[in-house]
Amino acid sequence: MARTTARGARRAALLITLVALGAPASAVAAPSEQRVRIEGATTTLYEGTLRTDGHAVQATSDTQSRRCDGTNNGAHAEPGPTPTAASDDAMRSVGMAFDGQWYSGFDDYFLLQFGPDREDPATNAYWGILVNGVYTSVGGCQYRLNPGDQTLWVYDAFSMRDLLRLDGPTGIGEPTADVEGGPTTATAQSSFVVGLHAPLVVKAVRNEATGDVGAPGSRAPAVGVRVSPVLTAANGVQTINEADPATATTGADGTATLRWSTPGWKRVKAWGTGVVRSNRLDVCVRNADGSGCGTPPADTTPKDPPPTTVPQPPVTSTGSGSLADAAGQAGATPVRLGATTISALRITTDGNPAALTGVRWALTGEPLRSWRIEYRDPTAAKPRWRTAARGTTQLSALLDLPAGRSADLRAVFRGAGATSTRTIGRVVVPLDERVRQVRISGARKRLRDPLAWRQTVTRLRRGATVRATLRAGRPIVVARADRRKAVIEVTAAGGRPQRLTVRGHADGRTVLTRARKRSRSGAVTIRVRSGTVLLDGLAVGP
Repeated sequence: MARTTARGARRAALLITLVALGAPASAVAAPSEQRVRIEGATTTLYEGTLRTDGHAVQATSDTQSRRCDGTNNGAHAEPGPTPTAASDDAMRSVGMAFDGQWYSGFDDYFLLQFGPDREDPATNAYWGILVNGVYTSVGGCQYRLNPGDQTLWVYDAFSMRDLLRLDGPTGIGEPTADVEGGPTTATAQSSFVVGLHAPLVVKAVRNEATGDVGAPGSRAPAVGVRVSPVLTAANGVQTINEADPATATTGADGTATLRWSTPGWKRVKAWGTGVVRSNRLDVCVRNADGSGCGTPPADTTPKDPPPTTVPQPPVTSTGSGSLADAAGQAGATPVRLGATTISALRITTDGNPAALTGVRWALTGEPLRSWRIEYRDPTAAKPRWRTAARGTTQLSALLDLPAGRSADLRAVFRGAGATSTRTIGRVVVPLDERVRQVRISGARKRLRDPLAWRQTVTRLRRGATVRATLRAGRPIVVARADRRKAVIEVTAAGGRPQRLTVRGHADGRTVLTRARKRSRSGAVTIRVRSGTVLLDGLAVGP
């Protein structure tokens, strides 16, 4: 499991479930078979395969439905099945539900509860998500699943516990990848047939994560863990029968030998102290004449979940990436490095409560060796590139960039034997209107706007004045559009006033209004002459 300290568990949980980082989905995704396992505090709440697709979901405490089809936050152009939608289907199929907190800036849920098991901040017990054994670098409504992927939700995911996988004599117990979004390393097989009193050798494997989201764990034989029978309730909830005399302990190579003296379907899982219980293996123990098993358990075959009654959410503008002042150069042309292709390289910004700029991309083929995101200030006399973030297998990055400025961004991707540097674009990083450096007087009111920078704006009416000291360059007024246009007057120290129009838009998008260029730093005053301005911040551009 992730080697995450208790102090950092909440931050890790947020990053793994949300990571910052959509166009309305009008098409309907085609259902595909998806494996789902939800490991709760003391029991396995769900384990099986469903035919599912992306669809609207609604947490029990939420007041409205949410899109959850992989197009969230612009993650993918086309809808498809997602871990959260598939897990919602899984919970509904067994008469349970999920709860979560919606983050508009990320267009995704932070999961709080599955069934009876709710997060416990007092003990740093949070839910974490993996696909094919790798912690995802985006949330469960942004991640688009491939057919046959294994979604795994783990309760208390950040308490230094390793994940267990239980393999049979052939194949591996459940899909496991070496890189986020990659294919499984071997064919998954979870059902076996064995004769009465005949030995069945199983192997327990530890998956120890690196602590980085999107990174694969290191796998090794799980020595000294136990393999025990599983009791399955009518609703499919599984409890390990730890006291069952049929329990076996794995040896130095991670293997254990099982035998049964009665025919029928047997179910086993691996478990132990300080680890997350494994997937389940189903074993048909038959008599010499082949009888004794009968019909396989119902949860071993793919099922169709009950139809969802959650209404499709209304189409709204997310404003995603509207602070990207010169975006779009990179996304149109894919980057090819040998057997690796990087595409959809773009900036995501709006509705970010932490004032971080997001960059994301898609990858197909072989994994990258490394990547880094660099930035520079285009208003500087001698702009130079600085590293803002670096990584290996992640498909997104959060950048803590200097506020009140513009920043040029580029990505450096390193594949097998080749490196490519690609321009991402220019982003405006607002000096938030709430900070001390921005002084506001006159008719004003602070409002919450989930799509605004840091999720608030200040409504300014005629006569209101804003003052701040800005760097040299062109002052930029960052505002959320009102339905009608407004007129502002911008005055720099020692300069003449300049009247500008803040455009109106019905969808409430972010609007950047630029004043004339200044050759030196100094005080800037903005006065509302007519209309209403929903101020989101100030910045400077070239």
